[in-house]
Amino acid sequence: MSVYIDGIVSQFRVIVALVLRDMRSRFGHTFFGYVIMVLWPLSHLLTLLTVYLFTRSLVPIGTSAPVFLATGILPYILCLYPSRMITMSLVQNQPLLYFPIVKSFDVVLARSILEIITAFWVVVLFCLILFIFDVEILPIYPEDALLAIAATIYLSFSIGFLSAVLFKLVRAWMVVLIISMIIMYSASGALFMPSALADDVQYYLSFNPLLHAVEWLRAAYYDGYNYGLLNKPYLVGSATVLLCLGIVIERVMRPYLLQA
Repeated sequence: MSVYIDGIVSQFRVIVALVLRDMRSRFGHTFFGYVIMVLWPLSHLLTLLTVYLFTRSLVPIGTSAPVFLATGILPYILCLYPSRMITMSLVQNQPLLYFPIVKSFDVVLARSILEIITAFWVVVLFCLILFIFDVEILPIYPEDALLAIAATIYLSFSIGFLSAVLFKLVRAWMVVLIISMIIMYSASGALFMPSALADDVQYYLSFNPLLHAVEWLRAAYYDGYNYGLLNKPYLVGSATVLLCLGIVIERVMRPYLLQA
């Protein structure tokens, strides 16, 4: 039993060391480097909110445009922003893979932890800004909101892990990933109500797991929200399938990952 405990402790120390190294290599030795990484997605959120407020006079549901937009954009920030950075983790940390104690999963997990922390601060600061401007940002069902956020983060990690392995093997995968992200974002219902579309369109949109993340978060904010499109098991199941696929490919292609 002590051998297993020592192994877990050793692996924990490796992951902590990788997180700290990633922070120093990407953000430098000053606090301002990390602040810039937080402000970048936050500025994206605020820009979209400003444009939306100036171009739309009515919102499809509720009375608050900031809340409607936030429930649509936050899943994108929590999912696609981190997964894009996680994708580059193995390529950017190639020398570390030559150490026997460092595994591909450790490198990806360390990057994921850092990206999740960054996304957390983006959400906190965004909610704080809305609160300062007297926008009611608290959900009606806090438990559902937390579960939706957790499921979105899980999807982000799964996409990131699979993409990190594929990008390490095939550099052209980044182009595929970016195109996929654009499609996922456009079809997520972030800026529109999917339930207002034709049934056939809704059917095809329902294959997008990010749409279910948006629907889940909105269901936590709007009482009696249309649950027709929301499929929570599909969101979690999609993330699980992507993660398992990434693990299988990583195990099979592990010898080639060191050479790619």
